[in-house]
Order: sequence, then C-alpha cells, then structure tokens
Amino acid sequence: MKTLLASRSVVVLGLLLALVAFVPFVVVAFVYSTERYVLGIAGVWTVLVAALGLYYWFGTVVEAASRIRRFAQAICTGNLTTRLYPSRVPQLTAIYNELNQMATSIEDQMRALSNVSAEQKAILGTMIEGVLVVDRQGYVRTINRAALNFLDVSGPSAESRHFRELFLNTELQRFVSGALESDVAEPITVTVGGRIDRILEVRAAPLMATEGVAPGVLFVMYDVTRIQRLESVRRDFVANVSHELRTPVTSIKGFVETLLDGAKDEPDSLNRFLAIIARQAERLNSIFNDLLTLSRLEASGDEAAIEMEEHLLANLVKAAVDDCGHRAAEKGMRVDVKSDGDNRVRANASLLQQALVNLIDNAIKYSEANRLVRIESRVAGKLVEVAIIDHGPGIEPKHLARLFERFYRVDQGRSRHLGGTGLGLSIVKHIAQVHGGRVGVESVVGAGSTFSLFLPLVDTTST
Repeated sequence: MKTLLASRSVVVLGLLLALVAFVPFVVVAFVYSTERYVLGIAGVWTVLVAALGLYYWFGTVVEAASRIRRFAQAICTGNLTTRLYPSRVPQLTAIYNELNQMATSIEDQMRALSNVSAEQKAILGTMIEGVLVVDRQGYVRTINRAALNFLDVSGPSAESRHFRELFLNTELQRFVSGALESDVAEPITVTVGGRIDRILEVRAAPLMATEGVAPGVLFVMYDVTRIQRLESVRRDFVANVSHELRTPVTSIKGFVETLLDGAKDEPDSLNRFLAIIARQAERLNSIFNDLLTLSRLEASGDEAAIEMEEHLLANLVKAAVDDCGHRAAEKGMRVDVKSDGDNRVRANASLLQQALVNLIDNAIKYSEANRLVRIESRVAGKLVEVAIIDHGPGIEPKHLARLFERFYRVDQGRSRHLGGTGLGLSIVKHIAQVHGGRVGVESVVGAGSTFSLFLPLVDTTST
C-alpha cells in the first residue's frame, strides 16, 4: 500500500511539472496563432488529460483490489463481521455490496451451524445411552458423556484417539473392528470392567454415505446392567421360593399320606405326625406372611405412602425387646439396652418394631446359650444408629454383601433348623428404606456380629 501511494505521488508530481513546462508553449501558440502550434498544444494537452484519467482509474482499481484482498483474508481467518465500505465508483459499490451480502450469508450459516452443533452436543450430553463415532481409520470422532462413563475414560483425552487405545475389552474391540470392515454387525452384550462393572448392549450403524463410502460407524451403547441383575434376581427368587416351599409341603404331604396309610390308628404316631405337620404349616404361614410384608413394602415405595408419626426410639426398642423376651429366657440370655439420649424418629411403629424384632431375634437365635446381646443407640450426624451386638459365631466377609438379599443364607442347614424363612433381613432392609434410612453389618468370625439400623432423627431444635 505504501509503495502504491509513493508511485502515485511521483506520477502526480511529474504531470504537474509537465503542465508547468507546457505553459510557455500555450502562450506562444496564442501569440502567433498558427495552426500548427495550436494543433500541437491541443494534442499534448489531450495526452496529458488522458494520462491523468488513466492514472485515476488505475489507482482506483488497484485500491479496490487491495481492499477486496484484505476483506477475503479477514473472512478466511474467521472474522465474518468485516465489511467493505461504499466506493465513489458505482460499479465498485455494487461489487462491494455483493461481497458484503456474501459475508452476511456466511455469518448467518456459520451461526446456524454453531447452534446446530450446540444442540447436538446438548442432546448427546443428556442421553443415557452411550454414543461413539469412529472413522474408517479407527479414530474416535465423537463420544458423549454416557459412553465415557461406560468405558471409564476421561473426556479430553478420548476424542482423536484410536479405539484400541480407548478401551481394552477384546470382545468390544472385535465388534468395532468387524463393524468398520463390513458396516454390518449383529448387536452384542458385553461386560465392561472399570470402577463399576457394566453389562452393555452395543449396536452399530454406518453413517450416511458420501460418494458411496460411509465415513465411519456409529455405535450406541445401552446399559442393561440393572435389567440383567433384576432378571437374575427374579430367577433366583422363583427358584428360592420354590425351594423354600417344597420342603414343608413335601413334609406335610408325606406325613399326611403316612397317617392315611394307617398311622392315624396309632396314638403316639398320630400325635407326633400331627405336631410335625403343624410345625411345617406354621413355617409355610411364616413364609407367606414375610412375602406379603415384602410385597407391601415394595408397593409402598417410600415414606410418603406409609403412615408415620413421631416416636421416642427408646420406647420402640423396649417393645421389641419385650417381644423377644421369651426366646431369650429359654436360652438363659440377657438383652442389655443402652441409649445416649431421648432420640425421636418419624416412623410407622408396627413396621419399625418388626425390623427391630427381626434383628434381636436373629442375635438371640444364632448366639450360644447364656450369652449377652447388647443394643446400643447412638447419634451419627443427622441419623441415629441402633446397633444389635451379639456374641455368635460371626460371618465370613464373603457373605456380608449379600446378607440382606431374599432367601440368602450363610448356613442353609442351620438356618432351616432354627426356623428362619430367609426373608427376615430383607424385610429389615426394606423397612429401613421406607423410613429414609439404611442397614449395615459388621462381623468377625468367632467374635460375633453387629447389625445396625440407621434412621433419620427428628430435629427437635426447630420446635
């Protein structure tokens, strides 16, 4: 631009000097008034005027080209707000207007694309399904938050990496490779390890083809862990119920058939068999009652569906201890209760007392005779913990995580011999949940166990 201005200055100076030099010739031409001089001067003047005109237009065109070049450079660098100002030349003004309209159109399209991209990111970010896009070379182009969680990888380092570096599960790697090679792959169900083991159902679909070749493959992952576990629980539940019911039903059926075959005529056998039938019928009744209790608790769902009132926790514990007093007396055991204050809870008295009875009864049932069972209430933050501590045989660590599952037994034979249904601890867990609390267990083999019931405290300071 500086060079252009300098050259234009030199030309202007030269033209001015030429005009000054030709002034005497003009004077002479008018003095002598000869035709030859007049024609010569007129020709020179015409040339000068033409040169000035050409110079003006040349400079205008060069300046316009320079402005258009700067405009194009700004557009290429992403500055879509730059514009060309009107020119004194109508033709250039029309060109400038067209270029300005082009820039406005590009700006609008880029804004629309940006909005679409933001919407897509928002949609992908809120999806519960994992989304993964892999190009033909195997590099990750898009991955959403759900997929990052499923594969247990961090976000910034995920995109632009090869899929084999992203996850190490060989079955999933084979599936991705096969989909990239053939564009057709049957859905698979795969277990992916990480901080949390997940069961994923993965589906693949080629992206929209451009010029006959799909640029990559879209993978969608569904977390079916909970569904699979629920299905497993359902199967186990049906199997366990069938197994639990089969024993008393078989026993009742067998002794009834024995009685019908003639044992009813023998007084000793009759009384003994009827006692056995009564015990098995009572066992069936206990199983049915526990199943109905669980069903009712699950149907209630939460605290709002059950009538709750404020209760002094010590009163509920005392009532539960009284209910278990006869069993403790039979084994020569003592139940010691210790509380750290007058704690109040919002509870359904009947349900909460049933949970406490189940825990205390278990402590008595699995402890040796003449031992002590302790019940301690202590505040833990906004919760109050009711701990039932026994001196029984203890429980191996491998069993602790499953103790509150339905029908789960540490010792199958001993549990049935002691008359348990396998549903007591599951009922305790559900009762705690509908009260907004939880359960816990700690145990040392040979030293006893501590079962804890955590319940929300009533805030008495605000009343």
